[in-house]
Amino acid sequence: MAAAMAAAVLAGCGVEGNHDSMIRDAVANRVFLFQTPGAGDATLQVVRANGFFGGGCSSQIMIDDKFAAQLETGEQVAFNLPTGTHVVTLQNSGACRKPGDDARVELSLQPGESALAEVNKWGSSLSLAKR
Repeated sequence: MAAAMAAAVLAGCGVEGNHDSMIRDAVANRVFLFQTPGAGDATLQVVRANGFFGGGCSSQIMIDDKFAAQLETGEQVAFNLPTGTHVVTLQNSGACRKPGDDARVELSLQPGESALAEVNKWGSSLSLAKR
């Protein structure tokens, strides 16, 4: 019985369906800061890539050393940030590899500007998308 259950679980890990290609919004109870827009704010969208690798870990998004959100694979969140320079850092928990030197970005935002930061599917690196 246990062997059949293990085989069923492992069989599901390698199958890619529609769920594995869609990006969805992070659940509200895992988004903590920068959700209320203010006059002159800029927008930072953070997207964690999808895939069955990295499914056993969570990515913590820190903005200016504050815990802003927790993302699972295939999730995204948008932050309303005051204009100026911000440091976005990736930390993780669970089965993820520990982030390396490429888990921190600095960005400078102007009023009304939008930026996109991407977390890889393993939760081990963070990069800014080219504008």
